[in-house]
Amino acid sequence: MPFHGDLLHLPGTLCLSIGVTLTAGASTIDVKAAERTLAASPRHTFADLAMAIDEAFGRWELGDRRAFTLGDGTRVGEVAAGRPGSRRLVDYRHARLHRLRGEERFVYILDSGERLVHDCVLIGSIDPSDVLADRPGHPVCFSAPPEVLPRR
Repeated sequence: MPFHGDLLHLPGTLCLSIGVTLTAGASTIDVKAAERTLAASPRHTFADLAMAIDEAFGRWELGDRRAFTLGDGTRVGEVAAGRPGSRRLVDYRHARLHRLRGEERFVYILDSGERLVHDCVLIGSIDPSDVLADRPGHPVCFSAPPEVLPRR
C-alpha cells in the first residue's frame, strides 16, 4: 500500500515524534527491541502511520485489519464494506495525525493472524532536520536520545 501523506519536511514545519512499544502478541517480547520512535507530519494519515509502524518492526507479510484507538475512544481504521464493525470506524486513509493532542496515548492493533498490540504516545514536536538525513515523504523510524523516549 503506498503512503498517502504529503512531504514530511516543509520549510518551517515541525514534525510529530511518536513513541511506539509492542506490548502484546509477539511470542517473546524484548522491551528494548520492542520500542521505536517515529517522525511524521501532522498531515500524514493514520494509514501512513500504520504502514510505518509495521515497517519499523520489520513486518512484510501483513493482514488487512489495522486499527487505532485514540485517547478519546475514537476508533480509526480500515473501513471496508461488509466487514462487521467497519461503520463505527473513522477511515484511516483520510484521518490525519493532526488529530493527536498533547502527550496523547493511543493504541495500534495489527491483526495478521497474531494480534499485535502497540502502545503509542505523542512525544512532542521535532525539527525533522535535527534527526533525519533526508526528507522522506512518509513517516519514518529514527533514533532518538533516551531522554525523549516514552517511559512505561
